[in-house]
Amino acid sequence: MTHSGSRRVAPRPVFRGGASLRSGGALAVALAGAGWAALPSALAAQEPPDTVLVADSLAVPASFADSLLAADTLAADSVSADTVFYNMPRPTGRSPSGFATGIWSWDRTAIMASGANTLAELFQELPGVVALLGGDYGTPAAVTAFGQGGAGYRVFRDGFEVYPVDGGVTDLQRVPLVGISEVRLERSLGQMRIEMLSYQYQEGRPFSIIEAGTGDLDTNMFRGVYADPTALGGSIGVGLERIDTRGRAPNRAEGGNRTGSWARYQLHLDDRLAVGLEYRRNQAQTRVTDYTPTTTRTDVVATASWRIVDGLVVRGLAGRSSLGVDGLSDVSPVGGTRGQIGGTLSADVRGFWAETTARGFEGSLPSMNLEASGGFRHHEVGGIAGRYERTSWPGRTTTASSARAWFTPTRHTTLFAEVSDGVYGARESAVADGFEPPFAAPEGLVPGTPVFTDRRTSRFGAAFALAGFEVGGARLDARSDVVLPLGIELDAGSEAVPGGLRSGYEGSVVLPTRWRALTIHGSYQWWDEPGPYLPDEIYRGSFEYHKIFKETGNLELWGSLGVRGHNPMTTFVPTDGGDATVDVRFYQSWYARVQVRVVTVRLWIGIDNASLRRFNQTYPDRLLPVTRTFFALRWDLWN
Repeated sequence: MTHSGSRRVAPRPVFRGGASLRSGGALAVALAGAGWAALPSALAAQEPPDTVLVADSLAVPASFADSLLAADTLAADSVSADTVFYNMPRPTGRSPSGFATGIWSWDRTAIMASGANTLAELFQELPGVVALLGGDYGTPAAVTAFGQGGAGYRVFRDGFEVYPVDGGVTDLQRVPLVGISEVRLERSLGQMRIEMLSYQYQEGRPFSIIEAGTGDLDTNMFRGVYADPTALGGSIGVGLERIDTRGRAPNRAEGGNRTGSWARYQLHLDDRLAVGLEYRRNQAQTRVTDYTPTTTRTDVVATASWRIVDGLVVRGLAGRSSLGVDGLSDVSPVGGTRGQIGGTLSADVRGFWAETTARGFEGSLPSMNLEASGGFRHHEVGGIAGRYERTSWPGRTTTASSARAWFTPTRHTTLFAEVSDGVYGARESAVADGFEPPFAAPEGLVPGTPVFTDRRTSRFGAAFALAGFEVGGARLDARSDVVLPLGIELDAGSEAVPGGLRSGYEGSVVLPTRWRALTIHGSYQWWDEPGPYLPDEIYRGSFEYHKIFKETGNLELWGSLGVRGHNPMTTFVPTDGGDATVDVRFYQSWYARVQVRVVTVRLWIGIDNASLRRFNQTYPDRLLPVTRTFFALRWDLWN
């Protein structure tokens, strides 16, 4: 398989926001008014997008991808890279991204442009998604949507499930972004699904990425990746990332850091068959007395993948995940290793795709998970997708199913629907490899005891897009018997609370202006009553600027100015015989960021909470940094 020096670059997402009808409501009115006043001239000047409507909020015109392609081509060596190289075969079938399908995706360029250092930061600007943070870097982090707590999301990297080793969801502070080329979030009302794909080789030459930054609160960041498609008889990829800060505290003593490393070796027999070994390690440290001083998660995964024929891929994997802790008392036995083995068969032919996966887990994580998914997509008609899961827990087997459909009766209109029904299980505690002296098992405690929530949800709506103008809305219903705490250190020891039926609406809008480079983005979600992890109003709103200068496309400018926030929210807290939930005040953060690209060098500048709001928090007494201005330099290097 021979490749030249040019390469395809996926479009960079443009981030969208929204505005509230209460706090932050004035921004929504002002933004919408300005955009509507400029709409006529913009409608006359632009062509409708050719994507699922409302078009993928993270998509941009093809001219952007073309400009990067031109820039990378110009930046390449004058000698074409014609080295033979291969990538490990991957399943390809999936639903398209967009507001209509409730799916968002980021490529490597978009991840860098966002400035995100964790998955929680990457997702926090999506409609209806709330980041749950215990403080600054080093403290636990998670996300929620539609009132989901424990079992609210699952994380996968290259098919291997990054399952929770210390609670009901994966602590996102321990999931490194180093070596990642794509992130995809299915924002389902039943259970969200996060998929991460490691770096894929794009040419036969070695490739490096260097990212370095610094900011307020003595914050420093480094992320570096080196990938060589023809090394050691196969291909290699290695990477390191670290971010550290002093954090927010009256005495500036709530410092923390996170360090992630990644190494991968793959042996390619040809472009259809490959085996690989991957190592990932992430360590989080914090001086916050409420949390474990040092936690380390390590994943070691062996993978084999075979493309039997075009469109048909079989993949097998086996791996082990371990949790290590430091600084716990003798009565808190935590830490251990659990294994995972699985296989996937996927097919993607002429718009139809199907995939079956079986995963077995060591211990009660659960012990077995079987999945079957598939669907059909057509760029003019629409599509349908569904998923069925069967999971074996100690003493109980659960099932869950979901389906989404989108239909385009006209070129500019999309009707969509999503339903889910199932029981989702989660761990109550961290893995523990045994209670040996000096440990003694507390009465009634069985490490890894599962808890369950029964959820039934629906989402119905419509979207319209024309000449750069996009608007979409949906009716939301989510019923659950109980709401589970996350189960990680943010609310460890808390108990489930009764659920109920929550009904609401959400909307999303993109307004063009008389300047083609400037658009206005907004989203708003409203619920009939608040609940645990469910504010009754969640809003986003932003001005987004993007322009390419020079005929060569070697100079590019992005800019964002916006606000994200939500009304007061009920959160779970660690309990000692008291209430399981408490209320925290409303959250609001005005932000700005600018990125300039010169060929393959990017200068990024951003600020969070520019209004200096002093009491932003998602957990009581766990205040977030008042503000942080951050500067970063990112550079792609060939050879």
